[in-house]
Amino acid sequence: MMKRFTNQSNGSQAGRMNNGGAKFCRFALFPLMLLMLLLLPAGMVAQKAASSSKYIATYESSTQTLTFKKNVGETLPKNSAWVKDKWTVATIKNKLGNGTIVHIVFDKSFSTYTPTSLYCFFEGLTELETITGLEYLNTENVTNMGRMFYDCSKLTSLDVSKFNTANVTNMSYMFYNCKALTSLDVTHFNTANVTNMGYIFYICSSLTSLDVTHFNTAKVTDMRYMFSSCSSLTSLDVTNFKTANVANMSYMFSGCSALLSLDVTNFNTANVTNMSTMFYNCSKLTSLYLTNFNTEKVTSMEGMFSRCKALTTIYASSKFVTTQVSNSSSMFYNCEKLKGEVVVWTKGNATDKTYAKIEGGYFSRAIPRVKYADGTLTFFLASKETLGENEYGIYGLGAKPDWVWKNPNVTKVTKVVFDPAFANARPTNCYAWFQGYVNLTSIEGIEYLNTSQVTDMHNMFSECSHLQTTDFSGFDTRKVKDMSYMFHNCGSLKSLDISNFNTSEVTDMRGMFESCIGLTSLDLSHLNTSKVSVMASMFQSCINLLSVNLSGWDTRNVISMTRMFKRCHSLKTLDLSGFDTREKTCTMGDMFNTCKELTTIFVSDKFAVGTGDTGDGTMFQGCNKLKGANALDKNNPQTGIDNANYKTGYFTKLVGKNGDEKIGAAREPLATDNLALDDNKDFVAYEKFAAKDASYSRTMNAGTTWGTLCLPFGIDQSQETECKFYRLTGIDNDNDCITLESYEEGAKIPAGTPVLFKMNEGEQTLSISAQDAGIVTEPKAGTNTDVNLVGSFTKIGGKDNQGLADTDYIIGKDKFWRVSDLNEGKGVGIKPMRAYIHPATASQARAVMLSIGKGDGTTAIDNLNAISNDANAEYYDANGRRTNGLQKGLNIVKRGSKTYKIMVK
Repeated sequence: MMKRFTNQSNGSQAGRMNNGGAKFCRFALFPLMLLMLLLLPAGMVAQKAASSSKYIATYESSTQTLTFKKNVGETLPKNSAWVKDKWTVATIKNKLGNGTIVHIVFDKSFSTYTPTSLYCFFEGLTELETITGLEYLNTENVTNMGRMFYDCSKLTSLDVSKFNTANVTNMSYMFYNCKALTSLDVTHFNTANVTNMGYIFYICSSLTSLDVTHFNTAKVTDMRYMFSSCSSLTSLDVTNFKTANVANMSYMFSGCSALLSLDVTNFNTANVTNMSTMFYNCSKLTSLYLTNFNTEKVTSMEGMFSRCKALTTIYASSKFVTTQVSNSSSMFYNCEKLKGEVVVWTKGNATDKTYAKIEGGYFSRAIPRVKYADGTLTFFLASKETLGENEYGIYGLGAKPDWVWKNPNVTKVTKVVFDPAFANARPTNCYAWFQGYVNLTSIEGIEYLNTSQVTDMHNMFSECSHLQTTDFSGFDTRKVKDMSYMFHNCGSLKSLDISNFNTSEVTDMRGMFESCIGLTSLDLSHLNTSKVSVMASMFQSCINLLSVNLSGWDTRNVISMTRMFKRCHSLKTLDLSGFDTREKTCTMGDMFNTCKELTTIFVSDKFAVGTGDTGDGTMFQGCNKLKGANALDKNNPQTGIDNANYKTGYFTKLVGKNGDEKIGAAREPLATDNLALDDNKDFVAYEKFAAKDASYSRTMNAGTTWGTLCLPFGIDQSQETECKFYRLTGIDNDNDCITLESYEEGAKIPAGTPVLFKMNEGEQTLSISAQDAGIVTEPKAGTNTDVNLVGSFTKIGGKDNQGLADTDYIIGKDKFWRVSDLNEGKGVGIKPMRAYIHPATASQARAVMLSIGKGDGTTAIDNLNAISNDANAEYYDANGRRTNGLQKGLNIVKRGSKTYKIMVK
């Protein structure tokens, strides 16, 4: 069949020529035309037979695979068809003889093909099981994806995560009847221009989850059958859907028989005309919250809630009307558990729109209420307009709520309960909701407090002094602007996890954790503080707070830090090195007042001091253990803001890290008192500084004498008697050894210089120290351009040998070993303060092992001092000629029964 198709394609052009010839035979021009045709180059004839397309689809019958790729050459290959814009796979399949397609592959070369439409592209491929390389289907110019995967009923997986859908307007029927799909990631879809989403996921019955939270539906007009028959979905989040332009919602969720809940509270239905069968057979839904549904334009509600067998409550408002509805048959058919405020569903009742109302119908009001009873404050939805005894309304105003300032039982409340139905309420203001509830100890069902619309949380839990723990993981704080005093005086809180808080809109955090005396640690590094202007008293009187992580904070807009850490009695160190206060004039009066255990405050050059606060003179009052460039003590009682610097005052500049330990320096030039390095700590310096005392020690493994070393401070050889230091000068591939030269006796080795050393006989501990040592930020380059000894202050290697090349050498058991030959080339490395050999070319790394220590007959280098002092040693050059001693080049030394090879440069 393929051969026949190819011949037809090539022959059709000849046919057209012959037909033309028949017509022209009546004219005298025919011989001339024939002559011109015969004179045409063969290549031009072949080109005419080809398509203008550069892309082809090739079918392999043995594997039932269709591969899309860019064509090489101008001639159509065997078993191939041209690919043209707006052509579908079915069209291509027909041209190739209608063979069964089980697999489709997109080659990388196809990525430059830019179709404008993929309408029906894979439609009807009922035997298709896999699509590979879908990321190479370029969709940047596509406007139509309607019916794209229509009826691909055997596809179990589909990777559309790389699709560019920015220009797409039609996604209707896109995944229609993809009933075998178990997962589908559409989170990257840009749907800003889509107008039609009808049937998009219809009968995707094997999908157990579907994330459409990022869908922009602002332009969508048609949502009919959108999720219909997605019978395995247990949850579906459509709360971000914008539906102001939608006209058709018929069958939208019909047949979603596994859905346990559905939040359509935010739906704008003002322009919807068709809601027929919208929730048909959502047989596990127990409640629907339709209080925002405006149905003035709806003409059809046929079967809208039909077969919702578990549905007990439909919350609605006066906006849900049926005045234009002409078809409502079976609207409530088989809703056997449904009940309104008075009326209960029974078989004898009408199932049409007759009971689609609150008064005398199946609908219920949903009025947020708060009720006090027996020490419990309950948040629930009421159906009656009038308040009951000890009930309070939620009005969403900026004033203190009634259940706080009008409730005589505030001090009696020990428990707060949120009813599950309250999850459908949408408060916009939580100001002082529990302020002054001093005996409140627990909150149940806080996950049913939907805070997605809340903008104000200030004083929300203020003075809840007995509240011990609360789960805030469900809080949506994206719109919150004010969190001031939110947890003020929550003295019994032992821990507080607000890691999920989105604070990108928050401007006020003053007093947020003030007097939380039970907290000992806080990790707030995740908080976005870019818009915060006030942090005054934020941690004031957190007297037991031992640590607070504020790394990553953006403080460029803060204008007040007054009393921010006042009376944080237990804080010992405070890292404010990320604070940038240069852009705004920021008041800082009493900022650290009475932090009596505080010894160190880390800052950077971005910390600029503001003035004009009444507490400027007492900024450091009571900080009697604080020390930076200067120390606050009885001999230096200055507590004012003038000391807020690291050059002459009480601050310390963060200049590096030694393991997990922060390194601070003060004064000018920058200096720290003590720097003790060791093998288990990475050393990182952010800038150069000095150390009054610097030290490093290492215990050698038993049986080893050779090592590598690279320290951020200089080495005075005259002070080190336990070893001798060497430079690497090269690799002798002929003898599988390295060449070295010793450092001049007494010479100082500059900071950051990588070296080799050999322990003296009987020594096992390397101890190096320096006084008033200059500390560098990085190691120096190696000593040889062809073979470098590369030093590091941090660990290198480990998983996947990060930082090491396969041709590098690391030391072990007095030899250097090629990385690629150790542990199968994976998981090897060096500890901090060490070095490795890096050959410039692969040819220099031929040997698996390079010798440097004593071997079983030959070595690259021996104890030179011992050889030099041996009067009986015999010396020979590489040609076997006797010499008087060690010469440049290769030396052969005989000492008794042993022979050594020594390279000298």
